[in-house]
Amino acid sequence: MKLEKEYVRRCAIFLFFDAEGVVDDYVIKILEGLRPRVEHILTICNGYVNAEGRDKLKAASDDFYCRANLGLDVGGYREGLFYLGFKKLAEYDELIMLNYTFFGPVYPFEEMFDTMKERDVDFWGITKHHMVDPDPFGMISYGYLPEHIQSFFLVLRPSLFLSYQYKDFIFNMQNPRTYTDSIVGYETIFTKHFSDEGFQWDVYVNTDEYEGYAYCPNLFYIKELLEEKRCPIIKRRSFFTDYSDFMLNTCGEPSVKLLEFLREHPVYDENLIWDNILRLENHSEIHRVMHFNYALPVWGTDYAPEKGSAVVCILAGSVKRIRWYHKYLKQLPAWADCCVIGKPEECRETARYLGASALERLKIVEMEAFDYRQALILAAESSKDYQYAGILFLANVEQQEPYSNEVSHQYADWENMLGTEAYLSNLAEVFEKNPRLGLIVPPIPDYGSLFAKMEDGWMGRYEKVCALLDRWEIKVNHRRTSEPLVPAGGSFWIRSKYLQQIGEKLRKTGEEFDTETVLLSLPFAVQKMGAYTGVAYSDHYMPIMITNQDYRMRENNKVVFEKYGPNYLNVCTKNIRDGVFREGGSQ
Repeated sequence: MKLEKEYVRRCAIFLFFDAEGVVDDYVIKILEGLRPRVEHILTICNGYVNAEGRDKLKAASDDFYCRANLGLDVGGYREGLFYLGFKKLAEYDELIMLNYTFFGPVYPFEEMFDTMKERDVDFWGITKHHMVDPDPFGMISYGYLPEHIQSFFLVLRPSLFLSYQYKDFIFNMQNPRTYTDSIVGYETIFTKHFSDEGFQWDVYVNTDEYEGYAYCPNLFYIKELLEEKRCPIIKRRSFFTDYSDFMLNTCGEPSVKLLEFLREHPVYDENLIWDNILRLENHSEIHRVMHFNYALPVWGTDYAPEKGSAVVCILAGSVKRIRWYHKYLKQLPAWADCCVIGKPEECRETARYLGASALERLKIVEMEAFDYRQALILAAESSKDYQYAGILFLANVEQQEPYSNEVSHQYADWENMLGTEAYLSNLAEVFEKNPRLGLIVPPIPDYGSLFAKMEDGWMGRYEKVCALLDRWEIKVNHRRTSEPLVPAGGSFWIRSKYLQQIGEKLRKTGEEFDTETVLLSLPFAVQKMGAYTGVAYSDHYMPIMITNQDYRMRENNKVVFEKYGPNYLNVCTKNIRDGVFREGGSQ
């Protein structure tokens, strides 16, 4: 069916859900983007929406309907169809069913609607998923996953939505109970089902050239689709998907290329993305997908930070081996002030190793007895007039033999958090270029006794972290299976405005929460404040880190492959969990 008329009447059913009942501005941008080519917008809300959100949605829609969160998107679409009624729908030339799971329009939706108006089809969408054989779910009626229009944006014409075949399908189907039910019982079969009935379909963004390269091009080749095909949307999942999807299909580069494109071509407000993603998603998963890792040179820089923009706060817990830190302390840059916090004798000893320029701008804050949490509160007070604060901890390394483990931990933290004057300038530039970056931590230790101490990333304190976040009234996405980006050694860089808020929370926090619990909670606190966490590596330290990770992986692989067989990473981990040994492998 071709739309051979100048004015096309369109009706949209927009399905919205938010776990917290909040309507972020990216949602309103979608609805506003539809308006030039859509006559009537019905917004269906699955579940609770707060008062402000309801007002925003009502202002951007022609009709608004709230329902229980049952049946996922499919249930909402069906209820929207029944709410409008097919008699009303018959007045329109196109029926659009779309949801909240993408950002857009990156390019005006008018381009897409005007192009697709000329296509002789009965239904269409923006992008498609390519065929997968065999069925990855083991539940699809065809025995394989058919090529299909992705259902986040599906457009039907009267030749389909007024047909008895469609009405029979939509009236007699059952609402899905789970996400998988929705995928296997609706999205993956819809296109083939109606194609087999003789209805014609197409997509706006043709990805036939990626057949055989990727099953889901709008995830793995989204940068190319934006740049070469003017794809008008970006899926939310590009910013937090299960990293095993990337490891299974790529080296992990798709979302890095996407973000580079968005920054080189400002076609969409990046803040709309982070306002939503940081509020709802897990910071570790965001970090993995986006690769917020910064490899910075220790020599050479073209960036000159504003004088007085940063303060380096040295928490002098122990100065017994202060001479080891001399090479770092003497290189504090002229644009950064210095504050030493600790017992009087520790502060004086630390000051002896500072360079001349640092001594000119030195502030000493004395404590009767050193306590890391109290020192962090004092650092927050001392950094209120700066943009950035570096927290550098002089730790007591003589706690567990061999002391070399903690010595190496201090080396790694100071190399990556202080390094050289040029390195600090490069680190400041990272903050400048990434306005939503709030916290920079050193690499998490993965050697010696620290490898075991870190355990699953929570150091045995997951429940304590949950309790502290509750005490701080911080509600963010955290789970035991996603380890935090913790500054385990107590050294990090942070935007001062966030450190002020953390200091205020620490003042009201009881002694039952130890230093490790506080450090584990920092990235969640920063996330709640609207910023993400990154990891900085000096190019002097990075070769060591790469060797350590490569050696550990290969030593583990020798054992894993011998017992469970070589395979994709996710298959190997599943075999280990399930105890599935390779044929002839030893148990």
